[in-house]
Amino acid sequence: MKYDAESTYGYVKDGKVYLKGYLEYPDREIGFVKESPEAAIEYFEKRYQLAVNKVEELKKQIEEAENKGSYLMKLLHLREYLLKFNGLGDFPSLLKQLDELEIYLREMIAQNRIKNLEIKREILKQLENIAQQQSNWKANSESIQDLKMRWIRTGPVDEIYEEELEERFTTALKTFFANRKNFFQAKRQEEKEKVERYRQLIQEVNDLKYSNDFEAVAERIKEIQAQWKEVGKVSHKRMVKLWKRFQKVNNEFFHRYKQYKEGVPVENIQPLNMDEFIRVRQAEFCKEMESLVGVNTDESIQRAKFLLSEWKKLTQDPRLIDKALARRFRLISDRVFEESYLMRVVRRKYPDFDFKPEEDQLKIKISFLRETIRRDEQEIAEAERNLEKVRTYKPNFNPHTQQRKAMVKKVMLREFEERLRVVLGEEESDDFKFF
Repeated sequence: MKYDAESTYGYVKDGKVYLKGYLEYPDREIGFVKESPEAAIEYFEKRYQLAVNKVEELKKQIEEAENKGSYLMKLLHLREYLLKFNGLGDFPSLLKQLDELEIYLREMIAQNRIKNLEIKREILKQLENIAQQQSNWKANSESIQDLKMRWIRTGPVDEIYEEELEERFTTALKTFFANRKNFFQAKRQEEKEKVERYRQLIQEVNDLKYSNDFEAVAERIKEIQAQWKEVGKVSHKRMVKLWKRFQKVNNEFFHRYKQYKEGVPVENIQPLNMDEFIRVRQAEFCKEMESLVGVNTDESIQRAKFLLSEWKKLTQDPRLIDKALARRFRLISDRVFEESYLMRVVRRKYPDFDFKPEEDQLKIKISFLRETIRRDEQEIAEAERNLEKVRTYKPNFNPHTQQRKAMVKKVMLREFEERLRVVLGEEESDDFKFF
C-alpha cells in the first residue's frame, strides 16, 4: 500500500496521520497534515517523548515512595492515557514497562495486606483487652486514641477480612466508651449521694446548734461527727467546702456549749454569730406563728401575743432584720389576729355557730368578711382624701397597716370561698396559695 509518508511506527495517508497497530490494537488516526507529510510524522515522533517522560516520572515516584502500592491506580490511569495518546513511537515497550510495574505493585500490595492484617489483628487484640477493663480510664483513653491512629495509618487488608475487622474494631470502641460513660455516670451518682449525705449531716447540726438541751445535743453531734467519717470520699474541691460548713455549725454549737459547761446561765449564753442567730430566731418565730393559723383558742392567741412581743425585742436593731422574714411575720400575725377577731364576732352573734353545718359557717364568715372589707376600703379611700379627718375618730389610723390588713382579709375571704365551693361540690381552683 502506497503512503504519502511512512516511519517505523506510523504513516500519512490522504492528509491524515496514523499510528500503526500494535499488540491487539488496530491502526489509529492521531492527527492531520498541516505543512507536509514528513513534517507531520516528525512532529508526532517528537510528541511521543511526552509519553516516555510520563512513564519515567511514574517509575521514579514509585521508586522513591514509601507506600508504593498507592500508585497502582495512577499506573492504571496512565495505561489508559497511553492507549489514547496521539504520538508516534514504541508504545508496546512503554506498556510492557507498565505491565512489569503493575505486577511488582500488586505483589507488594498483597504482601502489605498480609502485613496489614497482622498489624490490625494485633491492634484489635490490644483494643478488645482495654475495652473490657474497668479502671485506669485516663491511661486507657490515651491508649485507645493511640490505637485508633495506628488503625487509621495502617493500610487496607484483603477484602475477605475487611468487614469482620472493621466490625470488631467498631464494637470494641463502642464497648470501651460505653463502659467509660457508665463508670463515670455511676461515680457522679455515687458522689452526688455522698454530697447529699454530707449536707444532711450539716443541716442536722445546723438545726441543733441553738438548742438549749445542751447535753443531749452534744451527744447527738458527736454521733453525727462519727457518721461524717463513714460517708466516704468526694472530690477535693467539694470536700473542702463541705468541711468548712460542717466545722462552722459545729463551732457555733460548741461555742455555746462551752459557756454552758462554764456555768453561764442559759439566758446569758452568747452565740458565735449574732447576726445569723437572730435570723434563725426570726425564721423560727415565723414558723411557729404559721402553726397558729386556724387554731383560734385562748392559748393560741396568748402564744401569738407572746411571739409578737418577743419579735419586737429580737428586732430592736434594724440592721439585723431580715426584710423577707419580717414581712412574712407581719402577714402571718395579721392573719392570726384577724381570724381570731372574726371568730369572736361570729360566735357572739351566733352562739350556736360551732354546731352549725360547715356550709353555714362558711357563709357566715364570708358575709362578715365582705362587710368588713367594704368598710376598710371606704376608710382607706377616705384617708387618701383627708387623713386628718379619719384620725379624728381613729387617732392611730395608719393607711399602710390598714391596707395590709385588708389584703389579709381578702386572702381569708378567697380561702373561705374556695372551701365553700368544695363543700357545695363545685370545682376547686388549684392555683391559689396563701402568701
